[in-house]
Amino acid sequence: MSADKPVNDVMPGGKPDAGFPLEEQQRLSRSILWEQQRRFFAAQGIDAWRKSIVPHYISSNTFIARSYSRVVSGFLRDCLAGGMITNPGQPIYIVELGAGSGRFACHFLNAFQDSAERFRQEGLRARYVMTDFASRTLDYWKTHPFLKSFVERGRLAFARFDAGQDSTIEIHGCRETLAPDTLKNPLVVLANYFFDSIPQDLFSIRNGELHEQVISVFAQNGVVDPDEPGLLDRIQIAFEGRPIRDDYYGERELDELLQDYRCRLEDTFLLFPCAAIRCIRDLNRLCGGRMLLLAADQGYSSEEELAMQKEPVFNRHGSISMMVNYDALGKFVARRGGQVSHPAHRPASLNVSCFLLGFPANATPETLRAYEDAIARFGPDDFFTLKKGIEKMYETLSLPQILAYLRFSGGDAHLFLGVLPALLRLVDSCSAEEREDMRRVLRQVWENYYPIGEELDLAFQIGVLLYRAGLYRDALEFFRQSQRVYGPHACTSYDMGMCHYMLGDRESAQACVNEARRLDPDCEEAPWNISGEQASHG
Repeated sequence: MSADKPVNDVMPGGKPDAGFPLEEQQRLSRSILWEQQRRFFAAQGIDAWRKSIVPHYISSNTFIARSYSRVVSGFLRDCLAGGMITNPGQPIYIVELGAGSGRFACHFLNAFQDSAERFRQEGLRARYVMTDFASRTLDYWKTHPFLKSFVERGRLAFARFDAGQDSTIEIHGCRETLAPDTLKNPLVVLANYFFDSIPQDLFSIRNGELHEQVISVFAQNGVVDPDEPGLLDRIQIAFEGRPIRDDYYGERELDELLQDYRCRLEDTFLLFPCAAIRCIRDLNRLCGGRMLLLAADQGYSSEEELAMQKEPVFNRHGSISMMVNYDALGKFVARRGGQVSHPAHRPASLNVSCFLLGFPANATPETLRAYEDAIARFGPDDFFTLKKGIEKMYETLSLPQILAYLRFSGGDAHLFLGVLPALLRLVDSCSAEEREDMRRVLRQVWENYYPIGEELDLAFQIGVLLYRAGLYRDALEFFRQSQRVYGPHACTSYDMGMCHYMLGDRESAQACVNEARRLDPDCEEAPWNISGEQASHG
């Protein structure tokens, strides 16, 4: 599956022809589906993203990270200008829920570096906290070399946090705990592809009457073990409506919001993000009521989009996900006196909304202006939509157009690998000025890279392109980076030998080709030609 693809095949409702019942007529938010979801991520760990089982590019690229960085920077400026920093000795915590592979966090921290330094000089520290419930995923982050420098500078920390279960956030490796009695400054929360993967409920509204849609889950191929981690790939579901009481949740805020929809909508299915609302409520309580939340999912952000909806589907990609009712999240925040900003137009693939809780209406102008400029007018969804169109024309682009495209993205490695065949075609005829422009862009791509063990070796590919451009010293540097990240490989040693040879250092060239032969006895004799053929190590 492509890492770009925002959804995979779907799992519709409807009664199955045959199957073993795993549960019958259960409230959707209490379904075994969500426990299976947890089992999947706990078992897969980083492989869920490394193998592109779970879509993640749209919410983990350099463009969205830069957009978020601009909004967070605006928020911190508002905090300083408005005297909102209650404890100057404590950092502003930026908590990412379900940080997954860690790629978004790394991109954000890279984009935020200059701002972080400026705020530090003004006496305000910012500390990013990556969270997940799966210990296996946290262990991966702790040993990742590309995160190490941020940890050492005190700008990054890790925490195991299980939304809906934990009432505090305990920072790993120290005695810091984010709790109502310890967290004195406002909190920033980032949630990408998070709310779409936690429990929701489903209702139908017909003729002013509200019915819950209870779920039944069946295994497709006879009796199975309900504890099987891969069960989500083998099930069918069916929904059935039944009337409910006005106090369905027994929680005033949720019940009032649900009844409001009953009065305002008709003839529709309604997804209700009960777990997301509770998560926002719990985090807001954690920080004393002052919070910025940026959240991105496939979702609906207006009542117009919620009208006349058909029975929803589950997007199935090893795990499951559903559309998110951002209109409900916005109404919940607004009922608490908060401010809500949704995209200015209906998103094609990704809704990114901004929620502010606990601040007067005129207290956060920089935050709202940054959201408008970086997300609402032209944001991550627009970038992804444009990318899908441009990638069909890569072979028609000129070198200046490709380099402009990479600069526009913020030096995105995924985009670079997509345009690489076109670059290899164009590099032999480029001018000296274009080679220098390309060299700068390639360095930007590498500075923003975060490897998660993919087969394709980015540093090697950059080295090949630089060699083809005649930039042998730069190429040699990237071949060394390839060795550092992916370990020794005959192709890498061989091409390092070519760089030394072209630079006139025959002794080093011979040492490299001897190493290549040691790694692969079939490695060809000198004089050598740059291979350019290595697509992966493995």
